[in-house]
Amino acid sequence: MRVRVLGSSAGGGLPQWNCGCEYCVRARQADPDVPSRHQPSVAVSADGERWSVINGSPDIRSQFQAFAGLHPRPGTRDIPLDTVLVTNADIDHTLGLLVLRESLPYRIVSTPWIRDALLEHNVVFRVLEPAWGVIKLDDALPLDRDGALEARLFPVPGKVPYWLDGQTEVQNSPEATLGVRITDTRTGARLVYAPGSKTLDPGTMAELEAADCAFVDGTFYTNLELQDSRPGAVDSVTMGHVPISGEHGSLARLAKLRARCLYIHINNTNPILDRSSAEASAVRAAGVEIAEDGMEFDV
Repeated sequence: MRVRVLGSSAGGGLPQWNCGCEYCVRARQADPDVPSRHQPSVAVSADGERWSVINGSPDIRSQFQAFAGLHPRPGTRDIPLDTVLVTNADIDHTLGLLVLRESLPYRIVSTPWIRDALLEHNVVFRVLEPAWGVIKLDDALPLDRDGALEARLFPVPGKVPYWLDGQTEVQNSPEATLGVRITDTRTGARLVYAPGSKTLDPGTMAELEAADCAFVDGTFYTNLELQDSRPGAVDSVTMGHVPISGEHGSLARLAKLRARCLYIHINNTNPILDRSSAEASAVRAAGVEIAEDGMEFDV
């Protein structure tokens, strides 16, 4: 299968519009070591002609514009998009769906919990209801029209979106934060996408161990990263993101896997955004990659 990274940053992108941190400043200045990044999403294809997208980033218009593979045919509104698979109800994973509201030749698919959270608590999302289907955890979903790529959703330890805090009926659902396993039914190649996990629990590790390629949560480098720049801020795990470094961080565990692993969903405080940083070098030395917008490769 063909994979395209549409966006590799966490919510807000890089530079974030209201942030003057070191990496946002350097990205605005076009520092070659700190390239700009869109909010997180990847596209997959069985043939390089028609594509499916994981999550609808707020930057989706710019992401599609930057990728010729998702341009409509000249003189038509025929965009080669089959499925948008939604793994989380957070704004940085769903707001872009409203950008695509003008025409619904594609389908949106999520678990019932994610669809209901958005459609029942945000009236504006109901414009998408005609195109929105649901699937249960671990049920097979053919992403493309020929069924060459099969997706299955699985739960990962995460956090209910902040905008749903206080809605007791939606708390503690196993469908709140999901990973997705995409299998090429022709070759058996397996891609795992899990950008929002606060721990690498046994279930998530089993998925990563069986993968040929995996995108993993790279939001923060250290657990107390936000507190270093904003005293009083919560730690990484409380926010729902496993840190990269440290005794319980993800890097040491990913380094032992056979899969090609890439960090995605990288916050604007994370020093791995700087290609020349010691932290980025440590990640690469462990055999793990740092996803960047526009990366394209086969699995």
